[in-house]
Amino acid sequence: MRLIKSCGFIIVLLMTHILVLGAEIKFNAPQYAGDSFIFYTIPNFLTENQEIVGEGTVDADGNFTCSIDINERMPVYSDFGGFQGWLIIDPDESLEIMLPPKQEERQTSNPYRRLRSFHFGIKGSTPENTNLLINNFNRQYNMQMSQNMQEIFHRRSLNKAEEVVELLKDQFPETDNKYFEKFKDYKYANTKYSALIQDPELIINEYFIDKPIQYNLPEYSELFNKIFGTHLQYATQQVNGQRITIMLNSGSYEQLIDWLTLEQSFNIELAEAVIIKGIKPLFYSKRFNTVGLFTILQRITDSSKNETHQIAANRIFNELAQTQYGAIAPELALLDINGNYRNWDDFEGKYVYLCFTRTDNVKFNSHKELMKEFQNKYEDDLVLVIVIEDDEIEKNADKLSSEGFEWTVLRGQTRREVYQSFNVRIMPTYFLVDPQGRMAGSQAPWPDENFEMQFANVLRATNNNH
Repeated sequence: MRLIKSCGFIIVLLMTHILVLGAEIKFNAPQYAGDSFIFYTIPNFLTENQEIVGEGTVDADGNFTCSIDINERMPVYSDFGGFQGWLIIDPDESLEIMLPPKQEERQTSNPYRRLRSFHFGIKGSTPENTNLLINNFNRQYNMQMSQNMQEIFHRRSLNKAEEVVELLKDQFPETDNKYFEKFKDYKYANTKYSALIQDPELIINEYFIDKPIQYNLPEYSELFNKIFGTHLQYATQQVNGQRITIMLNSGSYEQLIDWLTLEQSFNIELAEAVIIKGIKPLFYSKRFNTVGLFTILQRITDSSKNETHQIAANRIFNELAQTQYGAIAPELALLDINGNYRNWDDFEGKYVYLCFTRTDNVKFNSHKELMKEFQNKYEDDLVLVIVIEDDEIEKNADKLSSEGFEWTVLRGQTRREVYQSFNVRIMPTYFLVDPQGRMAGSQAPWPDENFEMQFANVLRATNNNH
């Protein structure tokens, strides 16, 4: 019996030990009482999709504690009040962070607005903590870049860039912290790239050729995006660019891979990453055959030996396909200005001219009278639905009034994922959805462009088919 009790006690101790393991973020900030915080990672820069790893609400006394679900050392982010705070955390680490003073979030017309990035302060941080190492490095790095920007960036002095790199290497010798070492490597690479923007071949050879892809290292993704974000698009504009254009338009995945591996010495993983990252700019340029682009993404999804690339290609395929002509329109379930949920069923049997905007958007305000004309002229076939991004609906009620016509105003801020599902990048953005709930184009023209002419043609074709 004593042995059984002892075993039970040991098991309890082990379970307790297991329970206290796991990443944890906590803080005390009374000014944020009642606010919710979501922490997320970006595990793959090729898609930049956020994965939530923890969330919680600050209590009445300003206390907050949140478990973080990660399995390796990585950056974790939280967006709040116009800020994007970040820190590096280990799977078994508990960190108490410090928040900046709370301030009102600045209004903007862009749902993908650039937040003010800052590194969370860590209370009681030890000298070997990754966050402290990075903070100390960044302080010296920023000072050196500020002092030498004229030589490095404007005069394109590679010698000066290499001097700065050597100076930083002396100040921050090699450590056993693998994350910090990779961080420094790509900080150095970005320094040298500043002098080699017009000819980055040396950077590509040193930091990308036959090097492992760092999917969740921000410094790597920053440099990758600068060099390869529009690599495909740029290639089509060169002297022999027609050949690359044909490959893209025809969906010739194998030929693209041969071009990148045989002529540019990329390994297959880097070649695929360049293709995956480059598809979106090609798609949104509207200069390439979308069928060919989708074919390339499908080939990577089906045949890549890299699971990360399979997932990324498939995710981008689905994202782009959501607003393609003939696709079922993404879900739209939002509160209207009266607090009622509205969805596609409320507009069944009519075309929907869908607008994403803000109440203070100058362009949108000039569109209102034209939209009123459309609705009055085509009231039997067309409804207007306006999704407002900001929370100034009551303040700017006059701009949203519908005297003499009808439209539906929805509160877009109640579900931010709607903007992602429609790929809304600027405001205002318009879409046309047919009576069967299908997209009648990847985007619709603005009211002061040729929307009426396009809609009249669509309506005429529909009537002729019945």
